[in-house]
Amino acid sequence: MEGRLKGIPIGIDDFKKLMEHGHYFVDKSLFIKEIIDDASEVKLITRPRRFGKTLNLSMLRYFFEKTDKDNSILFKDLKIWQQGDRYINEHGKYPVVSITLKDVKFDSYEKCLEMIKSIMSREYLRHDYILRSSNIRDIEKKIFYSIANREASEVQIAESLGFLTELLYRYHGERVVVLIDEYDTPINYGFIKGYYEKIIDFIKIFLGTALKNNINLKMGVITGIYRVAKESVFSDLNNLYVSSVISESYSDKFGFLEDEVRELLTYYGIDSKIDEVKNWYNGYVFGKDTVIYNPWSIINYVKDKCLQPYWVNTSSNDLIAEIFYKTNVKIKQKLELLIQGQAVPNVMINSNINFRNIIGTKMLDEEVFWNFLIVSGYLKTQNLRIDEGRILADVKIPNKEIAVLYEDIIMNWFKQGEMSSDIIKIMLDNLVNGKIKEFEDDFKYLVNKTFSSFDVGRNSSENFYHAFVLGLLVNLDGKYRILSNRESGTGRPDIMIIPVDKAKKGVIIEFKAAGKDIDKDRIKPLKNAVEMALKQIEEKRYEDELRNSGIREVIKIGIAFCGKEVSLAYEAGTV
Repeated sequence: MEGRLKGIPIGIDDFKKLMEHGHYFVDKSLFIKEIIDDASEVKLITRPRRFGKTLNLSMLRYFFEKTDKDNSILFKDLKIWQQGDRYINEHGKYPVVSITLKDVKFDSYEKCLEMIKSIMSREYLRHDYILRSSNIRDIEKKIFYSIANREASEVQIAESLGFLTELLYRYHGERVVVLIDEYDTPINYGFIKGYYEKIIDFIKIFLGTALKNNINLKMGVITGIYRVAKESVFSDLNNLYVSSVISESYSDKFGFLEDEVRELLTYYGIDSKIDEVKNWYNGYVFGKDTVIYNPWSIINYVKDKCLQPYWVNTSSNDLIAEIFYKTNVKIKQKLELLIQGQAVPNVMINSNINFRNIIGTKMLDEEVFWNFLIVSGYLKTQNLRIDEGRILADVKIPNKEIAVLYEDIIMNWFKQGEMSSDIIKIMLDNLVNGKIKEFEDDFKYLVNKTFSSFDVGRNSSENFYHAFVLGLLVNLDGKYRILSNRESGTGRPDIMIIPVDKAKKGVIIEFKAAGKDIDKDRIKPLKNAVEMALKQIEEKRYEDELRNSGIREVIKIGIAFCGKEVSLAYEAGTV
């Protein structure tokens, strides 16, 4: 019907299906041009989940694959078809092996292997026409049938990719394009479920037979989230080029650019919401400065017209949560900056994620922590630079959608400490309503229970408690403005809580570390520190910001600590 809008292709990863059904397509066909121009024999492209990797590889398959049916109609209205004969002549020229491992998610190695057998069976059956060739020997046909019938041994499956390229080259007389989508999904699950070493050994052979020193190979394109460190999977591949989230190559080919999002929203008549959409789903940076929108969240927003977390709810965040739980005090202090919407400066960038650095360790190396979050899509880089041969960047939470996840992880920390969200809500209500004794009792209990899962020692800094309380205060979002280390009076109060309703009370919190002699006298050092905190609030006129905001009542709170020992004192009055 004329005037009917194109469908929104949520969950459609097959390029041909998407185009034949006339769904909306953000034209990324110049990805094909960049692949052709890239002389690297094997290309590994790592991007966060649901950023278009599967659809892009499907597009490559339909472009390059030599078939009885002409697929050129799929591309004639796209940008790649305007690039000249050099690129058009590559269409439909090569045999293609195309598999995805994105669904290999099982709790045992044996089930994982069965799924890979099923995947390879389907790909072999897709090419069963080659058995008609006199160039295929009887013994090779027997192996082919065993793989197609899912009866092959583990060794035969490990070699099945390379074996298929050999048969295809012999049949077509053209070298083979190998496309492997989400190669690291079984590795990820192997890490989570405890069969990491077995799956690493298998994948190394599985990929190696097709991609290492293979005279039948035209090119290989692999996608994944992580580049599992070179010594694990790709140690034997000296023909490998890696494009990570910090690489300039392919930086605009995964995810949506600003102009693409504006065009999409305009098409569906919701372009007036661009600023809100940007706040929620923009902010990723690929390469040095290519700003990217989350494509999964954008198309879901266009469908539902509702600003909410879409991407973070598409899979389990158990691995990310585990990474957070294994952080040390130094990292948790820096998380304070992220919670405030600031950047963590001078992070050393290393996209070679090695799960071996995570398995069995109680406390993560800081470099592993930050880089894992970057490549997974939970942090963005900015101010990318090279300093004496090292790649450095500042890192930041990219948008509101990801900030919600950080808040949820913080809430899970509290739940581990046996504090339900209802109890936390009551505790915060007591705080802002001036019931400080009740707040103090719950706060001390929370510290005692929750901090048992943290690495909290006697020397923990004020920043640690500061970050912890900021994490609590995210639950006040909307009704209060939370300021941290912002100028007021003649100093910078640690935390200031400013109510939107000017009839309500404002709160000022200052933290102090108690002296190291707390074992000799458990009361005096904490009491002295609390008094110093209250005195500092008074002397530096921290209440000025509240007064300027029209607030008339204030609660001034000093919190002193040493390890998990906490003391609190307060004063209430008018501004």
